[in-house]
Amino acid sequence: MKKIIFALMVIASTIFASCNAPTTVDIGDFSTGEKVKTEFTFEDFFDPVELVHIRRDEVSTAIVMDKNTGVLYVRKISGYHFGISPIYDSDGSVLTMEKFLANHTEKKD
Repeated sequence: MKKIIFALMVIASTIFASCNAPTTVDIGDFSTGEKVKTEFTFEDFFDPVELVHIRRDEVSTAIVMDKNTGVLYVRKISGYHFGISPIYDSDGSVLTMEKFLANHTEKKD
């Protein structure tokens, strides 16, 4: 259920990314069939930390990490265009900061 809500909020958050206004979401309770109104903010589902930022001409590219999950994303902003996508590992799973550090740091004996 949380994954469905997360997917819906990512879509909604791209629309409301410029403001941090609370968003009311109707969530259906599958056991009773009732809808429950709940208020969320953008940071409840995606709270990014910018790790790397490259700006070239009018294009801004950044590697960001979600504080809540540790998942790494690539974000690109150019004029009126915005795109964000998770970074995938070689095995097809999303890359987290924990996995990245485990694979790319030197191990001391």
